[in-house]
Order: sequence, then C-alpha cells, then structure tokens
Amino acid sequence: MICLLTQQTCQMMTTKKDPIKKILFSLLAACLSMTAMAQEKYEKGKPNDDNYRYLDNYLGLKKYIDYSKYPNFKLGVGTTVDSYLQKGLVYKLTNANFTETVAGNAMKMASCVDYNNGNMNFTRVTNYVNAATQAGINVYGHTLAWHSQQPKNWLLSLMADKPDPSGGTEYTTIASKDFRLDKTIGWTSTKTDWDFTTSFGATTGLNITTNTSYPWQVQVVPMDNIQLTAGQTYKLTMKVKGSGSGQLNCSLKDWQNSGVSFSIPFTTDWNEVEVSVKPTINNNFVLAQVANFVGTVNIQSIKFEGYKGKLVPQTAQEKHDTLVYAMDKWIKGMMNACGGKVKGWDLVNEAISGGDGDGDGNYDLQHSEGYKSGTWDVGGDAFYWQDYMGDLEYVRQACRLARKYGPEDVKLFINDYNLEGVWDIVTKDGISASKKLWSLVNWIKKWEADGVTKIDGIGTQMHISFNKKESSQNSLKNAITGMFKLMAKSGKMVRVSELDMGYNDINGNSVSTSDMTEAQHKEMANFYEWIIQQFLTIVPPEQQWGICQWCANDNNSQGGWRANTPVGIWDVNNYRKHVYAGFVRGLNGGEPTEIDNVKAEETVDTSKGIYNINGVRMSATSIEELPAGLYIVNGKKICK
Repeated sequence: MICLLTQQTCQMMTTKKDPIKKILFSLLAACLSMTAMAQEKYEKGKPNDDNYRYLDNYLGLKKYIDYSKYPNFKLGVGTTVDSYLQKGLVYKLTNANFTETVAGNAMKMASCVDYNNGNMNFTRVTNYVNAATQAGINVYGHTLAWHSQQPKNWLLSLMADKPDPSGGTEYTTIASKDFRLDKTIGWTSTKTDWDFTTSFGATTGLNITTNTSYPWQVQVVPMDNIQLTAGQTYKLTMKVKGSGSGQLNCSLKDWQNSGVSFSIPFTTDWNEVEVSVKPTINNNFVLAQVANFVGTVNIQSIKFEGYKGKLVPQTAQEKHDTLVYAMDKWIKGMMNACGGKVKGWDLVNEAISGGDGDGDGNYDLQHSEGYKSGTWDVGGDAFYWQDYMGDLEYVRQACRLARKYGPEDVKLFINDYNLEGVWDIVTKDGISASKKLWSLVNWIKKWEADGVTKIDGIGTQMHISFNKKESSQNSLKNAITGMFKLMAKSGKMVRVSELDMGYNDINGNSVSTSDMTEAQHKEMANFYEWIIQQFLTIVPPEQQWGICQWCANDNNSQGGWRANTPVGIWDVNNYRKHVYAGFVRGLNGGEPTEIDNVKAEETVDTSKGIYNINGVRMSATSIEELPAGLYIVNGKKICK
C-alpha cells in the first residue's frame, strides 16, 4: 500500500481525541515504519520541563520544506567536519534536519595548505564530501578566495625578491627572529615529563625555566623554516642571558638529518654570542637543549647573516602571475578533492570594505593598507590577494579557475557580512538597503563587465541579534526586508549563508546564554520565523538557494564564535529550543496542522519523476522499485 500525504498531513503536530483521526494516525505510523525506539535527544525539547514538551512532536526540520512551492530551497547548517566524520550525534542531527552541510573551517585555504611551503592535503575534505553525499545531503563549499586564514608565509615567499640578473653577492641578514615581538616557538619536549616551562617577556623575549637539571632532555625549537644554502658558511648571533651561568647545546638541522651542532654559553648578563655554522641542508630549524641547569634562560633574538646573491624585487606583473599560479594550484586541488559533488561555492568571501576611499559612491574592496572603520576580519594570517592582483583580476581569476576545474553546473556566490546593516541605508528605486549591499551589486556588475565572468548568487551572512528595544528591532527588520528586495532585484540567486542570532536587552546589552528567559527565547523564535518567511515571500522561488544556520548549538563558553551567546537551534546539551519551533513555523508558513486527508492509493503517476525528501531525483521510474520511505511525486509527498 502507498500512502499519499498532503503537506498538512506530513507536517502533523497533534491529534485531537477523535477516533477516526486516531486510526489515521496509526495508519501513518505504520506507513512510516515508526518503531518504539526512544527518541534521540536532538529530537526532543529540554527534559523535565513541560514548557518544552510540545517540541518532542515535531519532525526533522527539513520535513517542513514545501518543495511544491520552493523547489530549489536548501536548508543548511554550519558543521564541524571532524565531529561529523565521527558519525555520532553531530552526523545524525545534521542528516536528520538539514539538506545541506557547510564546513565551518575545513574547506578554507589555511586548513588544507601548509602555511610555510604550500603543500596541500585534501584528505579530510574528500572524506567529508563523500560522507555527506552518501548520507543524501548536499555539501556547499566555503570558501575559495578570501583574505583571512591564508598560508601567508608560502604566498609571500612566492613573491620574494628574485636574483639580480646582473649577478653579484652581498653580505646581509638571511633570517632573524626577535622573541619580544614574535612570541612563538616550535616543537618542545614534554614539559611535564622534564619539569620545565616556556613563556615570553616584553624585554626578555623567550624564557625557558627549568626546575630540575637534565643533560639534554629539556629541548625547544625556538626558530624554524630557516632558508639557508647547504655547504655555505653563516654567522649565527644569539642574544642570551640566564639567571646563572650555563650552556645551550644546539643544532641546526631537520628531523631527517642530524645537521651541525654548536654551543651557546650564557651568563647573568646579556651577551650577543656569535658562532659560525655551515648547514648540511637548505631548510633548517634550531634545536636548543638546556644542559644541566636549574633556573631561567632568556633568548631575546636569533639572527643568521651571510653572503647571498644580490636580489631585486619582482615586477607587479610577475607577482600577479605568481599568485595566479598559486590560486590555480589551490582551486584545482580543492575541486579535484570534491570530485564534482560540490555544486555551490562561496567564490569570494568578505571582499567589500566599509569605506569609500575613491569617492565613487561604492564601498571599496578590502585591502591591507588603511583599514577603514567598520571593517571586520574574523580570521588570522590575512593576505590580500587584491593588493597584488587588482580589484577586478582577483575575482575574475578566481571565477575563471572555479569554472575551469569545478563541475559544469557549479554555482558561484559572493558572500559578505553586514548586508543587513542599519547604519548606512541608501534608498534608490524604491528600495532601502545597506550601502554595502548596493556596493556589492555594483561590484558584481564591474566584475562581469568583461563578458566572461559570471557570478551566480549573493550570500548574506546575517550574524544578527534580536533587539528588545522596539525602534532598533524595527530598523533591523526594515533593513532585512530591503536587503532581500535588493538581492532579488539583482537577478542573482539568494542565499542566507551564516544565519545566527543573539539577544540584546532594552539597553542594547547582549544577554548571555545562561541568563536567557523563556520569553526571550520565544522572541528569538518569532524573529527566526519572520526572517524565513521574508526570504520565502520576497525572493522568487527560481532565485532561492536557501538558508544556512551557522550554529546548531548555543555557545555558553567564554571563547569561540559569538562567545556565551544563544546562537543555536539546540541548546548546549543538544535539546531543541523554542527557536526550533520558529524554524518550523517559518518553513511551514505557520503552525503545522493535524493529520488530515490521509488516503491510500494503489497507483501513482510518476511520469514527471520521483524525488527524495531532499529534492534529489531518483533513478527509479515507479514507487514499487524504491525502499520504504518518503518521496515527492508531482509536488506531493508519497509514503511507501
């Protein structure tokens, strides 16, 4: 028997005390192969609290998407890839509630490309994409081009000065490190085993404090990635002192080669100790052992000097071409790792600044120099490709390469934040929206003016807060409505890419997760419902990509993204919040109705195709060929 379910039937919430409806409920339960197994915690509201029991009856969020009205809509979630790959709670919660998953960090450049040498490893990406697609959900790619979280040292090394064509040598500093400024070190032996600590001081630099005397076990790599020429002699200078007199036994090496050894004596006074070293390899680190000493050794700086060929800067064109090479290698590697399965990408992330330096009426692209007020950078190790490639070529080259190596039907988005900003509203053509969004729309026109570049969509991050102050909330709502109108008017696909929400009290202060009241949670739920309905109402179905919730869970810690903020659909213990109901109402167009109009049919017309609940067309041509489950035929849900 096949059950034909109306939208209202599939989105059942409660059953009245009606014997006929009880029978129909039993029929649906049997049809869906429901068992007596206990619900997972993510399928329920907070335990031991009657205010949350109504949440136990909801279906998974994606079951409320009406594909007959919104055939392209995807409901996504930001995902910690390592947790997803464990195939535990995160994997099950994601697959049960969403049709799309987005890696929070794992598909960014710095996560796949070695910071110093540019070696690329996409194993985790491939495993993630395969796991998600095998589970029946889409992967959206985040991100191909960005200025944050970049392998900065590698990129800068590609643009380093080149040998002077006229030849010649010069004596110069080859490599140096001042630990008062660069407060980093590499590998150390296990500090708890060998009873020592490391720290940094504003005047002392690196401090190595030993509590027990050992001949060699206290080991630190204070400096690495030292590019020298094997067989050439260099002068090494280390500025050092100690709480007493002693000696550092050092070597210049890598982990595969023993290298060369040397000693650095120290006293209670600062001394610049010079030694001559002849490395046996080109890429070295310094390994320092504190020998038979109890106390503190201070290393303020290390410097290598020697002769090398004269260098001249690369030309602007050479730097541009070198970065095109790096971008090509990166995008090709990523697309190959995804195997054509990732059909949507943030091509460029956070390109637009908050300032108009040239007075053309549009915000400029972000650049490394002259950071403007209002710009925001969430990543580390910033590298601005546009500094060297130019504002047009940066995006055009990324687009060209993404289309060259990506699947034929790939969709490419420009993703940015504060597109719903309330402080820079501009009204044109009857639409009031942020100047940043107007600027982005105009930049897309510039990028596409070559007749080759094609941007498919715009992503708006929407890291927002509900405002208890009515005037502030109304301003934000008006800005969101204007944003969706302008995005729709652009003709591009529209995606809410990183939606999450905090709560601001009447005074504009952020309310922490632990201090949230029931009423405040419900206000947030209503706001989520309103946002989703605005998206579905304003953006034409053919332009809808979908909505991605960036945080599945609240943050109740002092660190991480939006620290101590109630940003999730689930609480920190993975129970549904009132926000869950807000999502359901937003997707469903209101509160789901009771079971109604269940009917059994023996035949169903499948000539227009059969789709799974995620909107993916099945290869089968009849319901009988498929396993038990929910399917979509002619815009209706079919239960086999």
